[in-house]
Amino acid sequence: MSDSTQAQKQIVLLLVVIAVLAAAIVAVLVVQRSGNSVPEPVATEPTAPAGMPPASSQSPATEFDPSVAPVVPAGQTPEQYVNAYYDLCSKGEYESAYPMLPVATQQYYQSAEGFASTLASYQISGYEVAPQVENGDECTVVGTQEAQGMTFPYTWVFAKGEDGSWLVKARQSGAAQ
Repeated sequence: MSDSTQAQKQIVLLLVVIAVLAAAIVAVLVVQRSGNSVPEPVATEPTAPAGMPPASSQSPATEFDPSVAPVVPAGQTPEQYVNAYYDLCSKGEYESAYPMLPVATQQYYQSAEGFASTLASYQISGYEVAPQVENGDECTVVGTQEAQGMTFPYTWVFAKGEDGSWLVKARQSGAAQ
């Protein structure tokens, strides 16, 4: 190999190294100018595809307050309550179904109108409610909503109030019985 060929290869290699270093310097300057070395992730509510419940349509993790919880009407079981809720939803009577939700879930939807708008888009075609399972002062009922060819199970949790009535404590995505 001739000296001039060797020198040309070294020059090309040197230019590549300089270009890589220049790119690295530019990247560092851009990051420093943005004020963060690593961008912070933005907390956003995931958007569900049409017909699918949003990921956090369950009761958010908030402290249960029996004094404001919806009460299962006298003479009605938690299982009947959940059936009544799904019956109202399947008929499009969302404004009547909304106050039946746990308080935390109502807060998630922010209003009966927000709840109605969300559920109307699901196009609910049916539902099924499993028998309630009691465990002392708590009771769970799994209700499965059918929409757009998919099923979405929710576990409803009820707690016994001081007067013996059932209170709506939570609603969680999935069947947790």
